Amino acid sequence: MKLIVKRFFSFLLKITPPILKNPDIHILSQIQKAQSIGSVVTVISFILNVFVSRMKSLEFLLIPLIILVSLTIIGSAFYLFQTIKHKEEIENLRKNITAFVIRIVINVVLLVLMLL
Repeated sequence: MKLIVKRFFSFLLKITPPILKNPDIHILSQIQKAQSIGSVVTVISFILNVFVSRMKSLEFLLIPLIILVSLTIIGSAFYLFQTIKHKEEIENLRKNITAFVIRIVINVVLLVLMLL
């Protein structure tokens, strides 16, 4: 039985991507993905907010849009703190922090405009 368990775990280690073995590299790739996804979600949220505010027939999208913007703010804040925490490994630290802060501010303004 021990041999089976040992082989199973050695198999899992072989199929695990190398990025998951080093948590610092894993968090850096997550920060990069958060930058990309956050930018796209912010632009889509802004465009949808313009359509929702102009057309009465799209008002049903207001609550999901508020939830999406709120989650984007929370996610951007989380990865901003992760960026600050791992500042030694990040090349363009000031650029990353500025991008996260600008995204948070844009989404907060967007959220306030939706709630008014």
